[in-house]
Amino acid sequence: MGLARAVSIAVLPLAAMSLATAAWALTAGVDASAAGWLGMCIVMSLPSLILGYLITVRFPKQGVGALLSGAGLVILAVGCSDTYLAAAQETGKLPVNGLWISSTQGGWMLLYLPWALMLLVFPSGRLEDKGARKLAIGLGAVVVSFGFFAALSTEPYGDAFQDMHRGLAPMPGADLAAVGLLPVFLALLALSVAHLAKRFKHADGVGRNQIRWLAVAGASVPSTLLLCWVGYLVNGNESIVMIGLAAMYLFIPAAIAVAILREDLFDAGRMLVSALGLLAVLGAVVMLAVLLALWPGIESRTSTALLVAGAAAGTLALAALRPRIQHLIGRIVYAEHERLIDALKDFENQVFTHAALPADLEKTLRASTSDPALRVGYAVSTGNGFRDAQGRPVRSETGIPVALAGRIAGVVVPGPGRGRVFNTETMKALALMVEMGRQQMELSTALAEVEASRIRILLAAHHERKRLERDLHDGAQQRLVALGMALRLIQRQLPPREQALRGMLDESVAELGTAVAELRQIAHGIRPSALDEGLEAALRQLSGRSPTPVQLRIGDSLGIVPELVGATAYFVAAEAVHNAVKHAGARRITVRLGREGESVRLSVSDDGRGGATRTPGGGLAGLADRVGALGGSINVRSQDGRGTVIEAVLPCA
Repeated sequence: MGLARAVSIAVLPLAAMSLATAAWALTAGVDASAAGWLGMCIVMSLPSLILGYLITVRFPKQGVGALLSGAGLVILAVGCSDTYLAAAQETGKLPVNGLWISSTQGGWMLLYLPWALMLLVFPSGRLEDKGARKLAIGLGAVVVSFGFFAALSTEPYGDAFQDMHRGLAPMPGADLAAVGLLPVFLALLALSVAHLAKRFKHADGVGRNQIRWLAVAGASVPSTLLLCWVGYLVNGNESIVMIGLAAMYLFIPAAIAVAILREDLFDAGRMLVSALGLLAVLGAVVMLAVLLALWPGIESRTSTALLVAGAAAGTLALAALRPRIQHLIGRIVYAEHERLIDALKDFENQVFTHAALPADLEKTLRASTSDPALRVGYAVSTGNGFRDAQGRPVRSETGIPVALAGRIAGVVVPGPGRGRVFNTETMKALALMVEMGRQQMELSTALAEVEASRIRILLAAHHERKRLERDLHDGAQQRLVALGMALRLIQRQLPPREQALRGMLDESVAELGTAVAELRQIAHGIRPSALDEGLEAALRQLSGRSPTPVQLRIGDSLGIVPELVGATAYFVAAEAVHNAVKHAGARRITVRLGREGESVRLSVSDDGRGGATRTPGGGLAGLADRVGALGGSINVRSQDGRGTVIEAVLPCA
């Protein structure tokens, strides 16, 4: 059994003894106010006692549960002790111990001690460094010392009955010593809070969320103090503070239990920011009311009306400033969330001003959350699953879905333990950018598919041209040549008197020769056989057939050109040379071919009349489609009377 669990179990019989003492006092008879205070203390003690025991049952070594049990015992013991003393004073039938009465004079500090120690051990339940251990020892020493000096006070005790049963004789200087310990106690409390803030700074995501739960609960302490001030302003006493005290003892144990057992139940950071923002506004309103109440001459009816108007105006102004106040608080206690929100706003502005692309969202989120493993997946409209901006699959089992208008637009997949910053507010801020990224991803995917389809079509057409050229060369052309040879053989075997038939055979062989020549021209137009020897050989053949002189300049670094790229470059050159000869009336044509990095650059220039334009369905438009299908580009520069330059850049990586 762990020490923490042993403490929680030991608290139970002590609580039972306290209740038995209170029951004895009730049987003797007490007034309604004392009985009501006892009932309130019992209600306030139950959450701490029950939740403390449950935490130590699940985590036997968790000191937080032991402190909760101790806090419940303290408030219960205070209520039972006050009830017993009230019954003893009222009836005179119950025995009273003077040492007991003296020891209770400084007992109010015990109400703070468990919560102060909680600041030092939460959430691990251990004093993790020397600083925490020194603060714990200091707090315990101050509480004991204050109780000792309060018991030896030279001033009368709280009422005449207690002073009459004083157990210790007054000691001169004890009051001064007790007062001197108050600022020390406050300083130790401040150092405990600072120590908690230090641990928050170095904690992981789970630890930070747990500490935020304690901070949310701790906001009830200053809220109780504010209620005390309000009570003095309204009723002239602190009676209203009982509401805050009850809320504190009910809320703090519940919040701590949630932090230990289910820290991810709600967004503790957002709750903390809202609570501190409300508390800051409430505190400012109370201070404003106090200042206005202390204003000279406020007793008059006119001044009272001005007081009410001023308080109302100030309250409205502070309420309007609450979002800005919460934002400033969030930068301190929920910095990662506010940093992410600011980054998303800045990224959205960059997208709308065309300074960034929606696909850059993943990089922005990684930078703002310091999470290099974060992934952003976009919903695929044509099926299940998610893909990133490059179209790669994204595993979404641990992802957080992002919805826009009730439709899942994507998913954010944080690294292990990094997803707590993505709450409802951040997911709403993400939704539009994720939807824009999804549309961009789908558009890019569709364009890539179209591009791939164009290349497949071009490649298929190229292979078909190659097949037709070979079929014509190896099939029909060879058959016609063989037929011509057969006719010549028949012609040689004819008798001399068959001159008419010999003439007819001469004509037939001549027609066959013409047909073979035409087939060769057709085959060359479909795909020149010289391409089998490379692009350079095909271009040299092209320049040799041109009626207009063609100057061919080929770079030394051309190297091997892929077949499809070579065929495309050839047809660009052939179309440009054909246009220069047929339409431009050129007297000189220059063809330049060379390698530039991972591309081939082809340039055909002439000194013709110029004025070439790209028209739908024309030869230049067909070349642009062919070049574009390979991912290349073509540029036509042609001015009237200044010739034409056609330049194509074809990737061949």
